[in-house]
Amino acid sequence: MAKKTTTLDKSITNFLGPKHWLSWGAMGIAYLLSYLPWCGQKFLGNTLGTIHYALSTNRKNICHVNLKICFPDMSEEERTQLAKAHFKSMGIGVFEMFVSWFQDRSKTEEKVMFNNQDVIEKALNKGKGCIIIGAHFSSIDLCGTHMARYIDVHPIYKLQRNPVVNWVMERQREAIFTKTIERKNVRAVIKSLKENKAVWYAIDQDYGRKNSVFAPFYGRQCATISQISRLAQNTKAAILLYDYGRTENGYFLSLTELEDYPSGDEVADATTINKLVEAQINNKKEQYFWSHRRFKTQPINGAPSPYRK
Repeated sequence: MAKKTTTLDKSITNFLGPKHWLSWGAMGIAYLLSYLPWCGQKFLGNTLGTIHYALSTNRKNICHVNLKICFPDMSEEERTQLAKAHFKSMGIGVFEMFVSWFQDRSKTEEKVMFNNQDVIEKALNKGKGCIIIGAHFSSIDLCGTHMARYIDVHPIYKLQRNPVVNWVMERQREAIFTKTIERKNVRAVIKSLKENKAVWYAIDQDYGRKNSVFAPFYGRQCATISQISRLAQNTKAAILLYDYGRTENGYFLSLTELEDYPSGDEVADATTINKLVEAQINNKKEQYFWSHRRFKTQPINGAPSPYRK
């Protein structure tokens, strides 16, 4: 398995060897596709999602397991329709990612509406920085790019295994955001908060037993990141809930400040966050990242994974 390492300190010449040619070819195709009109990208995204659902085995299984856990009252047919809609939404998200990487934000600016912009100003006026928390929806790249139009935000990101993808992704984000922070670099997060900046966490993925507490997510105990509660307790930074998504005609972004958070109880705080994420998901179920292993870490160490076939 390839080691995930940053490419920010490396020249492009490090990645021009024959073993990277296929990846660069894919990047070239992605660059060309980013010039397609929005309606064309949505059509191709839907097509890509349909093909992926038909051919996928692992991701489709993960998606169906998650939906069965979270929506046990849905019929099998309803969950299948939701799974197919999810794959289409993720297919559209691939093209939105291409646009966020290779096109100027002005290309999609008129399609984005940001609600409650005053929330960020009020939070930063307290002088302690703020922590923006949100979930993973399929338009995360494009909406995140536009959030930077309004907020000097420092996103927390996860490295990919493909070094060419990292080289492109990290430089794109460096061009959009004044600072980006690899998710293991807690010191950089604290430094940004001390400078009264906003940091952005996508908090709904399984970070493993060491970095989590267990709290209910759609009624099932789920490993939930505990770092946000500790950061807020130690830095006194304001916590803002970030919602965003794709609409029929464009995209929306919204911020809400959380009151009485942190509570001093990490499990209670994780439960609060999960309930808020559930509310966001319920408004746009197909856009959520159902094909990620949200329930990978089990409450009982060594218990079998629900994704095991």
